Amino acid sequence: MIRLLKRSLIEVKCMYLMLASIAVMLLCGIGCTTVQAQSVDADHICGTYDVPSPFSDDEAHVRITKTSKGTYQGRIVWVNRDTNPDGTPRTDEKNPDPKLRSRQATDIVMCWNLKYEEGMWVNGVLYDPYSGKRFGIRFKPAKNGKDLDARYYKGKPAFGINAVWKRM
Repeated sequence: MIRLLKRSLIEVKCMYLMLASIAVMLLCGIGCTTVQAQSVDADHICGTYDVPSPFSDDEAHVRITKTSKGTYQGRIVWVNRDTNPDGTPRTDEKNPDPKLRSRQATDIVMCWNLKYEEGMWVNGVLYDPYSGKRFGIRFKPAKNGKDLDARYYKGKPAFGINAVWKRM
């Protein structure tokens, strides 16, 4: 009987210590983190960004603006290599639409259909002029409050890659 009481007492003490430890961790912020959504205006996304290509050493400047439909789109305004090795202007040669293959880089709308929902810009379409392919894209404000954290994906955002668009 005494052995049983000692065992129960030890179990109670362990439970008490465990609960006290959890309480201290919660109060100190250890063991769990809270995500605070940044409160930003929907038009916070508007501006010009330095955008590195995730697949090459290409770089572009993209200006994001609000459309008349209330969505957001990004147009390329500068590329680091605007000519081909032979000196001819770089065009949208891999575009699946043959009518658009002759347009120059600064005529390309690179992302469109972005809608602001719950602190993020979602459901966008990203066009990669170097491959001619389309991807999904979404943005959220970066922690510094200035840049954008971008997520490129095919199908679901969980299956994608991240990039940072740096505000200029």
